[in-house]
Amino acid sequence: MKLGPETLVIRAEIGELAHVVEWTGRLATTWNLPSSTLFAIQLCFEEAVSNIIRHGFADGPREAGVNSDVHLSAERRDNAVAITIADFAPAFDPLGVVPRARPATIQQAVIGGHGIQLMRRFAQHLTYERRDGMNRLTLSFDLPTSGT
Repeated sequence: MKLGPETLVIRAEIGELAHVVEWTGRLATTWNLPSSTLFAIQLCFEEAVSNIIRHGFADGPREAGVNSDVHLSAERRDNAVAITIADFAPAFDPLGVVPRARPATIQQAVIGGHGIQLMRRFAQHLTYERRDGMNRLTLSFDLPTSGT
């Protein structure tokens, strides 16, 4: 079975995240996804899109000639769901970011900056490429098999 890809295009604005949650909820219902998979997908979309908005367009996406659209797609396969986030922000490979060392104490813990690590934790496969002037991050989520 292969369904999709389904797509959504949003502006690089935090308020647009509500549309992403709505859209993924509809896909989860249509594709009969487990709630744990929906949670992982929504978390990863939120982290990736908010990073694009806060860092990729930190100086404001409305500069002349800058396309601030963020393209999201999702595709259901037999045993997995693949999502792709594509944007026109400056090139940035999140897979090249070295994970932070685990803090030894609560006082050493830093708030924020854990989005990429969360994506690595919740997605089983991640790939990045810069193509046609766009960053393209693809994450895939394995689905539980029947009878487990």
